[in-house]
Amino acid sequence: MKVTKQFARVLGLATMSALAVGLAAPAQASPVPPKPSSALLGTWVNTNSSSNSVKQVIVTPNRAGSVSVDAFGACTPTLCEWGSVPAIVYGTSVSSTTGATFQSNQRFLSGSTEWSRTTLFGSVAKTSVGLRLTLRELTVFEDGSGRKNYKVTETFKLGEPSKPSIAGHPVASYRRGAPPALVAAALGTWSNVAPSGSLVKVKITGTTVNPVVQAFGQCSPTACNWGQVKGITYGASISSTRGTTVLAPYRFGFKNSQLVITYSVTSTKVEKLTIFEYSEFTDGSGRSNYTKTETFVRA
Repeated sequence: MKVTKQFARVLGLATMSALAVGLAAPAQASPVPPKPSSALLGTWVNTNSSSNSVKQVIVTPNRAGSVSVDAFGACTPTLCEWGSVPAIVYGTSVSSTTGATFQSNQRFLSGSTEWSRTTLFGSVAKTSVGLRLTLRELTVFEDGSGRKNYKVTETFKLGEPSKPSIAGHPVASYRRGAPPALVAAALGTWSNVAPSGSLVKVKITGTTVNPVVQAFGQCSPTACNWGQVKGITYGASISSTRGTTVLAPYRFGFKNSQLVITYSVTSTKVEKLTIFEYSEFTDGSGRSNYTKTETFVRA
């Protein structure tokens, strides 16, 4: 079946976008270390050939000393190129000199009208079958179509070299879009099962329609209150009425932190939150941007 490029790009999109009030505004290139790992660079092809989302990702070095990211959506007869945009690189700690994780943020236009935004969180790691890129794609729509915010996580492997041909439209803010209601089970207070110097507790309050996230950092003698931000909810598809993922972007005077929070239930019926934290320092201190993945259980 032949699909129009605009509609196929919708299917291939993964936009993470934003609330205007009280949310972080990430930069489009890392202002401090780490430098991008050489493992990030190259053309990455989705291991799921039947994916209707992102089919290919190209990561290239840029003049700012970081990387630029171009994605290609599932269009017919040829893939839809989103356009190359600068990305933020993250390491594993504040002293990392190189990083194998990136974040890119971009918008999509129809003429001069913006209709969608996407954030890609990508991380490269060695596996038993070689290097693999795990890509978390968060999408919101702004065209009044009723399509819901959604999140997809997919795996990519290195493929044939390609070259980006067009420039994309980077952004530094988030839109609310059309969020599905958060599953009610995600509300409540959650504790880190193994604090490692970052978050120790997270509260999700408000309502399922308008969740509010309050994070607490690991301080002594008491936890540091990060304050409350309005969350943006994502489902599994554009027609989902319930979502299990919440984006909570924080902006401090010295750093920006994006929390991607996902609720799930284990095979043994244990509820948990998996929180991916992406911290970008903006104070010129030389501390490296870093990412952490931590698990929380109900307090």
